[in-house]
Amino acid sequence: MKTHWKKVVSDPNFIGEGDFQEGEEKVLTIEKVNQAETVQTAEGKSKKAVVHWKEAGNKPMILNVARSKSIEKVAGSGYFEDWPGVQVQLYIEHGIKAFGDVVSAVRVRPFRPKAQAPVPSCKDCGQTITPAMGKDARWLATYTEKKYGVPLCAACAQKRKEREGEA
Repeated sequence: MKTHWKKVVSDPNFIGEGDFQEGEEKVLTIEKVNQAETVQTAEGKSKKAVVHWKEAGNKPMILNVARSKSIEKVAGSGYFEDWPGVQVQLYIEHGIKAFGDVVSAVRVRPFRPKAQAPVPSCKDCGQTITPAMGKDARWLATYTEKKYGVPLCAACAQKRKEREGEA
């Protein structure tokens, strides 16, 4: 498992590119929007609108015009008060020209997320696959299915890795 510098250097308080694996998209549910939260940015402290998520372990997201317009399309309303309970799909867009540089940014898909299949059970122990090593359960199931041919929990994947090392 590699660690990208953006995972370590990025703003530790707000969601950013470093919080995503390559190609990962996150489906999250809006818990609330703070309309004037004090945030520390490169320009200093300022008041920003910030989205907080129902799903634990996900950093809040500072709203900008692009993100807000996409959430408005998904929610069917431009009013913050109508957004709690709305599910959105976040992804990373690369190649954005901003601040005299080309950067990547967290974006919101301008449509409702498709229903996701439930996370499968581990094929070795039968237990529900749960988040581990900073990865969500769906990512872990997909990764282990590619690597071992079946979805595995972190503990069973580790056992298989150790068995491969002995062989």
